[in-house]
Amino acid sequence: MEIDLFGNVIQKEQEYDSKPESESPFVYMNYISKKSYPNNLDGYNPFLTNLGFSQSQETVLYANEMNKYSELPEQAQFDFYYYSLPKKNYFAKWAKKMKTEDTQMIMEYFKVSYKVAKQYEKILQPKQMKQIKVWYETRKGRK
Repeated sequence: MEIDLFGNVIQKEQEYDSKPESESPFVYMNYISKKSYPNNLDGYNPFLTNLGFSQSQETVLYANEMNKYSELPEQAQFDFYYYSLPKKNYFAKWAKKMKTEDTQMIMEYFKVSYKVAKQYEKILQPKQMKQIKVWYETRKGRK
């Protein structure tokens, strides 16, 4: 117990064990593209790294190869990308599925999933699509 000049007891601050915040999974893609090896791979997620590299034409074959060997340890998967890809910015926009209005109408008309509606869209005749559109618009008008 320590006392200051005025006779007050000095209380020591408690130290808290705070977890270091884990890095974003996409930070490891930056490590690979900038060729800077991280201190640890605690937050490394091989699935998201493969998914990220599969979005670009120039790295999709590397991602496909890594998917074949997904049972490898995380360190080996990171090293594969780190040593096989040249230093370059590999940022690519992620592909997103697009719902067209026709697909949306088919989904509601037949009460099916997006995937099934896309298949229906390929085989439906223009006359049938007009009929679905009329149904959809009258239904939409009631709501």
